[in-house]
Amino acid sequence: MVSRFTSSRFTFIVLIVLGTALLTVGLAKDYLDTQVQQLDAGSWMLDVVILRGACHAALAAVAQDRPLTSNLHSPPTATTTPTAVPPTPTTAFSPAPSVISPTPTATPSPTSTPTAIPLPTYTPTPSPTYTPTPSRPPPATAPPDRIVIPAIGLDAPVVPVGWTVTDEGPVCEVADYAAGWHNTSAYPGHVGNTVLSGHHNIEGRVFRYLIDVEPDNEVILYVGEVTYHYVVTEKHLLQEKGMPQEVRRSNAQWIAPTDDERVTLVTCWPYTSNTHRLIVVAKPVWKLEIGG
Repeated sequence: MVSRFTSSRFTFIVLIVLGTALLTVGLAKDYLDTQVQQLDAGSWMLDVVILRGACHAALAAVAQDRPLTSNLHSPPTATTTPTAVPPTPTTAFSPAPSVISPTPTATPSPTSTPTAIPLPTYTPTPSPTYTPTPSRPPPATAPPDRIVIPAIGLDAPVVPVGWTVTDEGPVCEVADYAAGWHNTSAYPGHVGNTVLSGHHNIEGRVFRYLIDVEPDNEVILYVGEVTYHYVVTEKHLLQEKGMPQEVRRSNAQWIAPTDDERVTLVTCWPYTSNTHRLIVVAKPVWKLEIGG
């Protein structure tokens, strides 16, 4: 009997709880509809939360056989729509610079590195370069027999000439169609003055273009097959016609004997009047090359 009574009572309580819950839910729905029409979206959501809490409280009271208390019909409490508060500006967080202490690095202890001893290498010693000394041809034993000056295209024979005595003194003869070697002058290759003269406007005109010779031009004398090379170092034009005797004697010094080895070439100038003497002096190449 007791068991049946207990079971009936439990069932009755469950029904009451369910009915109360349904009634509460219905009332809550009606209330919510009324509130939706009067309140904005923010207010009714707050009431829904309140009602939901009340429903949970009622169900809990029924389950524990406590008197049901509800504030469903309490007059609604005026609610205030929360006003959005602007966020307080915050200062960007700047992390304080962290000081990183350097990690002490272990200093490597010096290690003994064996020093390579270079092996002796053989460096060949260059052999001395042979520099030939400018060859000096042997002194001639005869007068020159040919003269060549490449710069002016001269290639002419040479013959000996002598002197003629006149009222004005001794005058050297001039060869025709050849250069004349003064027979009182030096042989090539000897210390002294080797003098050659020639016509420039008559009788072969072998020295026609001697006026065009310039310093550093080459003069070559032949004695048989032996050549004697000279380089022009001086050129002078000396007035002769109408000049006093002392001037003419001074001009004649260019064909006088000298204490050095040289060649002196003599002709008249200009082509139409012969008022001047043209003097060309050349020195041996071998002597100039060694700074003589």
